[in-house]
Amino acid sequence: MEISILDDSENKLFERRELRIKATYEGKTPSRDEIKEGVCKKLNLSPDTFEIIRIDQGYGMRESEIVAHSYRSKESMERFARKAKSKGGAPAPAAAAKPAEAKAGEKK
Repeated sequence: MEISILDDSENKLFERRELRIKATYEGKTPSRDEIKEGVCKKLNLSPDTFEIIRIDQGYGMRESEIVAHSYRSKESMERFARKAKSKGGAPAPAAAAKPAEAKAGEKK
């Protein structure tokens, strides 16, 4: 996998580097973990403070454009990094309780 930096800017407010990277590869498309490992190794970054935001790839293309953030410290990453969305699962307990209370109130 060949990696080149398209844009590298410092965001002092969020204590991070904002990167736009182009990755070119042969064979199958690499996974997020493989891309993260390759970018961290090439740019000498810590994987603990590195987050891939988006990977854009055209159909049939052997290259991807990656948007990523590299935080100054683990604490700043915990404070400013995007929170992962839950996949499926039950609704939040508070949201599930409200309809039950509304139905109980209608029966009276």
